Amino acid sequence: MEIIPAIYILDGKVVALYKGNTEQKDTYYKSPVKFAEGFERAGAKKLYIADLNAKFDHKLTQKSEIKAIVSAIEIPTMLEAAFETIDSMQEAFDVGCEQVVLRSPTVELAAEAIKKFGSERIVIQIFSKRTEVIEKREKLRPDDYTDVVDYAEKLVPVGVKYVVYKDQRSEGTLIHPNYDEIDRLYLTVGDTMKIYSSGGISEEHHIKLLKKIGAAGAIIGKGFYENTLTFREAEEAALG
Repeated sequence: MEIIPAIYILDGKVVALYKGNTEQKDTYYKSPVKFAEGFERAGAKKLYIADLNAKFDHKLTQKSEIKAIVSAIEIPTMLEAAFETIDSMQEAFDVGCEQVVLRSPTVELAAEAIKKFGSERIVIQIFSKRTEVIEKREKLRPDDYTDVVDYAEKLVPVGVKYVVYKDQRSEGTLIHPNYDEIDRLYLTVGDTMKIYSSGGISEEHHIKLLKKIGAAGAIIGKGFYENTLTFREAEEAALG
């Protein structure tokens, strides 16, 4: 099971949003690069970066900050930046990111991205409120937003290999991840996709349970920022 530290950047600073709300956040004043270097020294093999300003512009917004992180470390990076076009994804790859993370995209956009870049470079984040896929963008079809598992099943024929389940109700709470939805996803599409959990992970116990139900990895931000969990403790829980 993989442990992937996450760096969420808003206006150039590392933040932790409470339930996805940019108005309710904790701000951390160590630079994004220092966080990234610290995670690499601790033994991280991959880093998750989120450009939170991009959710307002639907394109890579904090390019200089992202480039500084990628240049400072040797481990591969996954970048979430509210991508809505192939050109914006290409920009992320040009900066040096290994994978791009598409936040609850239409099935058509996921298919187009995989056709262009290959399934190894595309990660789909299922941003949800419990069982319901949510997004604030305009619906393109009546069935554009749907049940988490139904949505994941639509991604199978497209060739999606990596899915991040992020529960808005758990994000930034440090309480616990949504085990039920990870379990449902694993039982339904776990034979064709790797399922990662994001949101609410702050204890070794959380990681052990996620591993038990089949999660391929845990993406952790605030739990590390607040030192409720060290990277070493997380790794040991993932191996245990």
